[in-house]
Amino acid sequence: MSGAPTTLGGTQVTGGVGGTTFGMLSSIGSDLSVSVSFNIARELLDAAKDEQVAPDELISLVLGFAIIFSALQSRLNNTLDDRRALAMVAAREKAQRDVSALKDKHGALMGEVFTATFFSAAEQAAVKELATKRSGLDFIALVVNILQRILVAISVQLLAASVRSQQESRIVRTVSLIGLAVFFVFVESLTNRHV
Repeated sequence: MSGAPTTLGGTQVTGGVGGTTFGMLSSIGSDLSVSVSFNIARELLDAAKDEQVAPDELISLVLGFAIIFSALQSRLNNTLDDRRALAMVAAREKAQRDVSALKDKHGALMGEVFTATFFSAAEQAAVKELATKRSGLDFIALVVNILQRILVAISVQLLAASVRSQQESRIVRTVSLIGLAVFFVFVESLTNRHV
């Protein structure tokens, strides 16, 4: 959830004007997410109390929506990956047709000039072109990603409020909150890990 920018090869962009600006905006976004989710969680708890809904039911409801949006986000990401793979295959096939046409026109020697690097460059160009053409699916994926992150942040705040209200001992509350924080940081690190 850090929002660190990555390139096509998966390397992080750091330094420079873009890297520091993005880091600053990401940090502000994280701070806003925490403070806003805290207030939303408080409002949800107050609304649940007014409607006589137990806090545990509210937590399970918000977590359920977070899981649904996570599954939807995964599906949208797979669809976008499939679209990128299809663009790469189409670019490679077009490059191979162009090389075949050159071989037919200028002989086999001309075709040997074009290697796998040429096909790879065609694929990379297709991916870059696809990245500049955002579709409605990209927008929906962005909205679902934002909603999923907000729901997870609200879930964390609701769980923390539940721990604080149910435990009488300050030490037990502190240990429980630390365990909650460690659990969610661990889960986040697993989801952001690239193989």
